[in-house]
Amino acid sequence: MHPAIVRRIIYPVFRALKRDRVLCYLDEMRRVQWLEPEAIRRYQWEKLKKLLDHAWKHVPYYKDVFGGLGITPEDIRSEEDFKRLPVLRKSDIRANSERLLADNYPRDNLAPDSTGGSTGENLYFFVGSEADQARRATTIRMNEWNGILVGDKMAMLWGTAFDMERMGKIKNAVKFWLTNQLLLSAYRMGESSMEEYVRRLKRFKPDIVVGYPSAMAHFSESILEADLNEIKPKAVVLSGETLYEWQREVIRKAFGVEPYDHYGCREFGAIARECKVRQGLHIACERVFLEVAASDKAGSDDEVGELLVTDLDSFGMPFIRYAIEDMGAITWERCECGLGLPRLKTAIGRTFDVVKAPNGNYLGGTFWTILLRKKKGVERFQVVQEELDKITIAITPTSDFSDDTRRYILDKVREACGPEMRVRFELKPDLVTTPTGKHRFVISKLGTGAPVAPEAAGNE
Repeated sequence: MHPAIVRRIIYPVFRALKRDRVLCYLDEMRRVQWLEPEAIRRYQWEKLKKLLDHAWKHVPYYKDVFGGLGITPEDIRSEEDFKRLPVLRKSDIRANSERLLADNYPRDNLAPDSTGGSTGENLYFFVGSEADQARRATTIRMNEWNGILVGDKMAMLWGTAFDMERMGKIKNAVKFWLTNQLLLSAYRMGESSMEEYVRRLKRFKPDIVVGYPSAMAHFSESILEADLNEIKPKAVVLSGETLYEWQREVIRKAFGVEPYDHYGCREFGAIARECKVRQGLHIACERVFLEVAASDKAGSDDEVGELLVTDLDSFGMPFIRYAIEDMGAITWERCECGLGLPRLKTAIGRTFDVVKAPNGNYLGGTFWTILLRKKKGVERFQVVQEELDKITIAITPTSDFSDDTRRYILDKVREACGPEMRVRFELKPDLVTTPTGKHRFVISKLGTGAPVAPEAAGNE
């Protein structure tokens, strides 16, 4: 389908038939993003106040929260006052799923959703129609930052085998054809799949390719090894995992464009993305209120901490000060691109993707990728921390993996972590990915919540 037809006819008609407000949200975002930072802050604060008032009046869980504090939304006049509200964690949602639903919100307007999260324990929740529509508008607006318009051809290296089964249904296949989208499963990444993907992408000629960094890097290496780098999109967007510099490099070589880092999650959709300047990820603060936890300098240029997210459009099941289990730092310094939106100046790193060492060091993904990725004999790796003084390094070895390689890795780990760190090696032909096809390089079962050093941060 020609992109102009999709953009000017099919998509507007589709939205009109749906009778939703996606295009209205989009127009509002296009307007607000150019305002001065202080004007954006005021706009954001007005939306937050409306959400708090709604939650206090109509959400049983938050009625109790406000009652327990002995306050009402009228008592919240500043960001410091807002911090009086408790952090909402996944355990709170699991224990209060029904009590987090607004008593005045139509159940027909709530769509069930879930996420596996870093611990692998599913979290079930609901997304209201307003939040869903605002999320769709946010993605369109962020694509525009990267030179991509509605109707441009989009290929996605994403999802699971289940997604591919769903694609087989006529209704969804027609929808993807009408909207110029192609879905390739990141769960199937064998040699035959790589060859098939290359053929399909060459035929499809995408304007934008979206995928997990690990899957895209693996695919890019296959393209370069076979000298098949004929796929030349206008943009590549990477999301869903920590993005490392070596992944940027190999993807750039394969596709001929500098990738954009994107930050989002199942609970909130798109949260932040790089613009063409690439000096941090612009936050969609028209629809999310993002703060740094446990900090007197939250939002300052040098403060890294756990991120808390409030969805400003979620009235059916409000998430207020939700601990997303990511780390970051926020700056309101205006970007060279001209947008007034704040940025994640320090990119994102998962609280569960940091190894806490017995000597007090915190080692994020960059330490492990530098140590292991290009080491002789190591094809792929995964580091799992079971206890404070114990890690397992799983390696898919090549033919030249040796005891010398093992000793080198062990020495470097103990230099960084202290001699108390016990290291167990596992040699595996295949490393386990998540159910959605992601590859996690580092998994900490401690859930340290420790700050990630700026050079070790990425996108999850």
